[in-house]
Amino acid sequence: MGLSADSATDRSCLIDTAVARYADRLREADNPLVLRPELWVSCEKQARQILGECIDTLHGEQTRVAAEAELTSMALGVQRSFDGVPPIDSVHAARLLFDVAVGTMTEASAHLPAEVALSRFLTAVHMLHQAIFTRVGAAAIGYESATLHDVGEASTARRHQLARDLHDHVGSSISLALRCLDLYEVERANGIASTRDRLADARQALRDVFGFTRSLVSGLRVDELREGLKEEIDAYSAAASDRPAEVRTRIDGDESWVPEQTRQELFLIVREALRNALAHARASRIDVHVSIFPDTVHATVADDGVGLPDRSDGEGTGLTAMRQRVAALGGELEVTGEPDHGTRVRLRVPLDGSGAGAR
Repeated sequence: MGLSADSATDRSCLIDTAVARYADRLREADNPLVLRPELWVSCEKQARQILGECIDTLHGEQTRVAAEAELTSMALGVQRSFDGVPPIDSVHAARLLFDVAVGTMTEASAHLPAEVALSRFLTAVHMLHQAIFTRVGAAAIGYESATLHDVGEASTARRHQLARDLHDHVGSSISLALRCLDLYEVERANGIASTRDRLADARQALRDVFGFTRSLVSGLRVDELREGLKEEIDAYSAAASDRPAEVRTRIDGDESWVPEQTRQELFLIVREALRNALAHARASRIDVHVSIFPDTVHATVADDGVGLPDRSDGEGTGLTAMRQRVAALGGELEVTGEPDHGTRVRLRVPLDGSGAGAR
């Protein structure tokens, strides 16, 4: 059988072949999702749905993640908690499906017209990201909710923390990966020789998603920052922006004064403010300034863009998550701005032991 998948029958056969590969990879890893028949039924169904969404996208169809995907996956997470399936097995299965799907789409795209093959492939990868991680995030919520309910720990604060983590880690990293792929397409179409390896940036963002999701569902704590604050902020702004020189970062003080958990939370808050500025402000310049003192940290993210929107429906998810993170550290957050006069985000976090991030 060829891999052109031009007809409904060909696409069905293509999906059958990919599912068979997926099952083989799971068996090689001794994953219970394929070794236990009652678990494989739901696992196979999800795999077929995800592969179908990606193959349809690859062939130019306007496709969205199935409307019921989040609710179905959340219920599946609850069921896997009841069935005693370790969360790491579900994460590993998602990684294997990602590998199989990319391989399948790579083979299938070779049969598309050369002038549309790359664009279609990148769009299909977008869909794959959305299809898998929409379900992974929802299943993680379902699994943790069931587990916390069983042990009597399903607190409102924990659910808010989970929502913030999914938004700031999973959501931001996926958004960055998609942004990198978009910039790659634009630069390639316009013949621009970029100083950034956009595909490498996208791959790293996706690795970050997998790493965080694995730590989230297995209850492990991992250090997020591989470099100093300035290096991490500069790397993010360079990857997310088509004009890297517009972001100017300055760090004053000794980072060793900041407990590691607080430093990680501080980076997430600053990154979200920077993401908002890059995505919405239409600014020509963004200044990031962090001042570290022995007893406190002050940070400012200021842009010269369009200013704050007039929102009658309250704050967006990102700003709400920022406020909650700052409050959990015992700090204060202030956001100011006027139309056409830019936006300024200021925060102060104590380092005297009163915040949640202190050792």
